[in-house]
Amino acid sequence: MSQTTFPAMGAALVAGAISVWVIDRFSTHIAPLREAFARRWASSTANPVHPSIGLWKTLLLLHSYSWELIWWLRAPGLWLFQLLRLVLFTVFMLPGFIPPFLFYLFSHTVRKNIPYGKRFRQQLDVYLPYEPGDASHTNKKYPVVVFITGGAWTIGYKVWGFIMGQLFQKNGVICVAPDYRNFPQGSVNDMIDDIENSIGWVIENIESFGGDLDQISLVGQSAGAHLSALMLLHRVAFDVDRENEGDNKKWDVSRIKHWVGVSGPYDIVTLTPTLHNRGFHKRIFSGLFTDPKTQSPLHFLYHLFSPPQTPKRRGGKKWIGRKNVERLERLKKKFEALPQMHLFHGTSDDSVPYQQSEKFAAALMNAGVHTETTLFPGKSHTDPILEDPVTGDDPLMIALLRIAKNIKSDQGNSEFKMKCLTHVQPSFMLKIARFCNPF
Repeated sequence: MSQTTFPAMGAALVAGAISVWVIDRFSTHIAPLREAFARRWASSTANPVHPSIGLWKTLLLLHSYSWELIWWLRAPGLWLFQLLRLVLFTVFMLPGFIPPFLFYLFSHTVRKNIPYGKRFRQQLDVYLPYEPGDASHTNKKYPVVVFITGGAWTIGYKVWGFIMGQLFQKNGVICVAPDYRNFPQGSVNDMIDDIENSIGWVIENIESFGGDLDQISLVGQSAGAHLSALMLLHRVAFDVDRENEGDNKKWDVSRIKHWVGVSGPYDIVTLTPTLHNRGFHKRIFSGLFTDPKTQSPLHFLYHLFSPPQTPKRRGGKKWIGRKNVERLERLKKKFEALPQMHLFHGTSDDSVPYQQSEKFAAALMNAGVHTETTLFPGKSHTDPILEDPVTGDDPLMIALLRIAKNIKSDQGNSEFKMKCLTHVQPSFMLKIARFCNPF
């Protein structure tokens, strides 16, 4: 630990404490203004405040969690340089980001901030491929994609999926983008619980939006891929261990027809040094993960199929007991209910090496799960979901639409034409943005 670490952390904590004191000290003086602003904000269709939390408590929570996250990141540090790169990346991508973001804010086809739970951040957006009130869609069912955004488990937000959501709705697919608690508000287990609850909401409510319950795909990018994959594996393990204790499950894994992981980290143990060297301090992992191995999809999969052994009386050898053999058989049967798994990764991903997807795909196939892996040569961590969609050259979205609509690749392009966004990112600004991109 450097000599500047403790003073920096102390300064962050002192600044946070002073800010909280100032807000508390003058809260009575600004109460009338605060209430007037809250009433006006509550009437907005783009109001992101959870109705059970309220505006003022939301601001206090965001303030508190921001300072706590800075403490965990150990300010100042490499993360500050990466944050500057992220700001520059966003600035140079504004020509591509602004039009779809304005559409997100003001379009009636995006139903924003629907609560799926009572906790902070438990809201979701629904992108509809039709105009509300249009009677022509009444008897029509649309494929559904639940898109779990990334954000390094710390800065994830459902709005980050606004480009992907609009591409899905333009091509006749309902897209649901759930939010979930981030660190330090919650751990990985809390995030998984949020995602699981949001999918439960989709299964219970998506038919009222015209969604087809028989065509639900779960897509996760980066941290979203890690969390959604781990959630499915947890769901299978839960079903196996509780099948003799009654039906306690929230929903059945068989409801999900496809799972897609984009640029996902599946082995946290080996990834920790890489992320630490890129500014994501390894100290954060101690707060995020209670056990990096069992909370890594790859190692959790190994763990499921490696039951504890029992000492044998003769010869001192170890053997797998009858109960463990029976559990393995039940586990293999449950794995048959897992959705088809599709992994996509760019070969130039510096944040999460593409070998993470290759190893996870191999483990899934060894477990008998139908798995397909696609590598994009020269693509970075964010190219498939940000840079490519705003240029029109979007191989990932073409693949995702084929998966969501169940269009086989051997049917040919004549069966499928993708509708792209109407704007174009200037090529010279795109090159600068890619150079600045911290991911």
